[in-house]
Amino acid sequence: MRCKSCGVLLVLLTVGSAIVGNAAVAPEQKATMRPVVIETTLPTARDNVAQLAFDGKLDDFFWSDRAPNREDRFVLALAKPVRVKRVEVLTGKPDSTTNTLESGVLEASPDGQKFDQIATFESGIAQADLGGRAIKALRIRPTRDGKAQLAIREIVLDSQPPVPVFKYPIEVHLDASEVPEMKDWCERSKEIVEEWYPIIAEYLGDEGYTPPCRINLTFRKDMRGIAGTSRANITCGAGWFKAHPDDYGAIVHEAIHVVQNYRSRGNPGWLVEGLADYVRWFMYEPPEKHPRIRPDRADRIKYTDSYQTTAAFFAWLAQTYDKDIVKKLNKACRKGEYKPELFKEYTGKDLDTLFEEFKQSLRKK
Repeated sequence: MRCKSCGVLLVLLTVGSAIVGNAAVAPEQKATMRPVVIETTLPTARDNVAQLAFDGKLDDFFWSDRAPNREDRFVLALAKPVRVKRVEVLTGKPDSTTNTLESGVLEASPDGQKFDQIATFESGIAQADLGGRAIKALRIRPTRDGKAQLAIREIVLDSQPPVPVFKYPIEVHLDASEVPEMKDWCERSKEIVEEWYPIIAEYLGDEGYTPPCRINLTFRKDMRGIAGTSRANITCGAGWFKAHPDDYGAIVHEAIHVVQNYRSRGNPGWLVEGLADYVRWFMYEPPEKHPRIRPDRADRIKYTDSYQTTAAFFAWLAQTYDKDIVKKLNKACRKGEYKPELFKEYTGKDLDTLFEEFKQSLRKK
C-alpha cells in the first residue's frame, strides 16, 4: 500500500491493549507503561521473533539466526516486580530435540540489575520453584558456546499478579543507515511502532487472523514523498520527517497498513486509506489533532477523498450509527468481501445517503 500524504525494535517490545469506541488516546497515555519487555543479544532468524518466547503458546518459538555464545543474554524484564511461584523455560523446536540450549543457567533478579542463578538447563529445560519470591527480571544465559541456532519455545511464569503474555508479537528492524543524523528520531519512531502495533492489532484483529510479527522500517535519504508500505516493509522519506519532526503519526499510519495486510485487490483505495487514517487520527492522535472539516467546505468533499476526510466520515458513522463499523469494514476488506452495499447492511442506509447526512452535520456546526 502506498500513501501520498498522511495528514496534509536490542529488542524492546510491548503487550497489546484494547481500545474502546472511537475515543482518542494520546500516545503518552496509552503505550508508555509496558508491563514486560524482552532484551536480547541474539538476532532473530526469519519471523521467529523474540516475543514468541512469551506468548503463551507451545507451538511457536523464538529462533536465533546464529548459535549462542557465552556472552549472549535473553532477558524477560518486568516493569514492576511480581511474586513468582514457579518458572519453567522450554528450549528447542516443538516435537524435536534440536536447537535446545545445550548448556546454560536461568537467573532471576529482584531489581533488574543483580542476578542470581535459580536453575540449570537439562535436556533443554530449566525450572524452578520460587515460593512467591519477588522477581523483576529473568535471564537466560549460556555457559558455553553453542553449536546450533537456539530456539526458545516458551517461558512459563506462574506469578501474582499474572504477567500478560504477548498476544500480538512484534519486532521492528530499523535501518536508518542513510540518515545517521536522524538516529535518535528514527529510534523513537521504532519504539512508537512497537508500542502501538499490538494496540492496533487488537482493534483491527478478528478471530483466526494473525498479523505479521516482523516489520522492516527503513529511512531513505533521497526518497520522494512521505512513506509507503508493502506487506511488512515500511519505507520512509527522511526529508519529510526532517521537516516535520512531530509527525510520528504518519509512521503509525503505515504500521496500520501492516496490520490490515489485505490480500484482495478489489478494495477501493479511498476505503483502505480512510480506515488507516481513522485509526491514526481518532485512536493514536490526541483530540486536538482530530481532522476538522470547515462547514463552508461541506459541499466540496466526497467520501472518496480518502485519508482525513474519509476518516472523519467513519468517526461520524461510528458515533451516529455503529460503533464497530470500522472493524466490520476492515474484516470485509481482509476477506475480500467488501461491497458498497455493506454500508446499508450495517446502518440501514446506503453510502451516498450516509455521506449526505454527514455533510449536513458539518453545515450545522
